[in-house]
Amino acid sequence: MNIRKIAEECGVSVSTVSRILNNKPDVNEDTRNKVIRYMNEHGFRPTVVTNRQDTIGVITPTISFPEYMGELMNGMMETAYSLDMHLTLIPYSGKALSETKDIAHFCRSNGLKGLFVINPPLQSALPVSLVQCGIPHVVIAASYPESDVSWVDIDNTGGCREAVQHLIQLGHERIALFHAPILHPCDVDRVTGYHDALQSNNIKAEANWVVELGGQADIRHMVQKVLQEVRPTAIFCTTYRGTLAVGNELQSLGVRVPDDISLVGFGDYAVSPLLNPPMTTVHQPIYRIGKTAVDTFEQLLRQRAYSKIQTVLPARLIVRESTRKATV
Repeated sequence: MNIRKIAEECGVSVSTVSRILNNKPDVNEDTRNKVIRYMNEHGFRPTVVTNRQDTIGVITPTISFPEYMGELMNGMMETAYSLDMHLTLIPYSGKALSETKDIAHFCRSNGLKGLFVINPPLQSALPVSLVQCGIPHVVIAASYPESDVSWVDIDNTGGCREAVQHLIQLGHERIALFHAPILHPCDVDRVTGYHDALQSNNIKAEANWVVELGGQADIRHMVQKVLQEVRPTAIFCTTYRGTLAVGNELQSLGVRVPDDISLVGFGDYAVSPLLNPPMTTVHQPIYRIGKTAVDTFEQLLRQRAYSKIQTVLPARLIVRESTRKATV
């Protein structure tokens, strides 16, 4: 099938089909939808795209955490290069993606063999749409175990459970949680790990000890509020930057870590052992996540019929000097 055949079947000119393929704006919306629907139904891929099958889009969130994204992209790019794949970055909030109504046509018109999607929002319809449209894909840093989505993630729940269990084994029962706003699947999983550890040890989670992190100006108020009544003996934070912010506020309030309160964070980076005190953290294998995602994509391309591949990589606790046995 070629664009001339599509033009004949849809009753339009070849130039109209060409403009639609190249996302030109000067096409009637009904005509555009009719042609795109026909191409989708017949699995059309133009010749120029067929010759570029090794180009894969990487849909990225706003890169506000370069420590994570840099290591992840290293794992992806080095592995992709070894497999003769070419990666092209696409902002999740970018104009090209946000304005498209059809992800299959987006891939076709941009010459993409498929897509990687990094940490999509919790309510995003994109992962399921990729399955429905038959687009090769791997979602990264988000889990969809009850779906046909292919993804690579770490055991967020297990890592957080292990962190809180570590505190419990040190004798802590009054354990506060500072967690990220619930915007992504990992945010849900990490809070679940905290509650799982407490419940399995018959420890009640006090409502005022479970705090959603806000902006920097709010963190001092949040920490002060948690310390006002019955003071926790330990704090677990589900984000790396949240751990740093809470630790700084404790220090400014004259609360010593770990003498007065033990502190554990999620996210183990080069600076973690250099903090004062060196921070006990949940380590995630970021480079390996990126490498596994690209390897998974390559496996999907070799399948005769689509069969989902879902991979959970382990997260492990690195114990340092920010935690100690409870004294009260």
